[in-house]
Amino acid sequence: MDVGQRIHDLRHERGMTAKELGDAVGVSQSYISLLENNKRRANVDILGRIAAKFGITLARFFAGGAPGRPGVDLDGLYRSGQLHAIADSQGNVEPVRMHVIPVVSRVAAGDPAGFTDGEYPAGFAEEFVPAPADLDDVNAFALRIHGDSMAPRFRDNDIVICSPERPPENGDAVVAKVRGEETTCKVFHIDGENVILSPVNPSYPAQVYGRSEVNWVYPVVICQRREKR
Repeated sequence: MDVGQRIHDLRHERGMTAKELGDAVGVSQSYISLLENNKRRANVDILGRIAAKFGITLARFFAGGAPGRPGVDLDGLYRSGQLHAIADSQGNVEPVRMHVIPVVSRVAAGDPAGFTDGEYPAGFAEEFVPAPADLDDVNAFALRIHGDSMAPRFRDNDIVICSPERPPENGDAVVAKVRGEETTCKVFHIDGENVILSPVNPSYPAQVYGRSEVNWVYPVVICQRREKR
């Protein structure tokens, strides 16, 4: 989207001068003018302050009020600091493309537990999370962690994104479906004819399965930290 034009339009909708907006968010009038003319890229903190001054969320700021968009939690990323990962060393926002991944269920980080994908077709769910556009696996899906066997690497309520098209390698964090109906999140290793699923938390034992007992294993490619509510 045209960030400069978006700032300009919001400012004029609210009858605010460039100086008033600059004073409100702690920058100069000339800085606001540079932003609006796309001669300067705003850093993440300033975009957050501008959105707050206009009384909207970052998601609303970037969506431009467009209806029907999936729920990309830009505001959660901003509050958690993850959005800063797309900023360069000068604090300028890089032109990073994002898309959304469906959260289809939850996965046990502990003893394996029953799994359901909610019978959603690929790419659909009631909740979505953002991911870099270079994660181009059309079958990628997200799960919410339940339990603490992968702590501190993954914590209870975190969201992990899995890529079915990528084969797992020894040492990968994975989500595995075992014995036909149970899933678990663990660290993956192959030992001959056995699949070893190991926790990070030493309070839990490793789980050993024959290869025939493992229905599928998909590597975790992204973890998004979520605080428990």
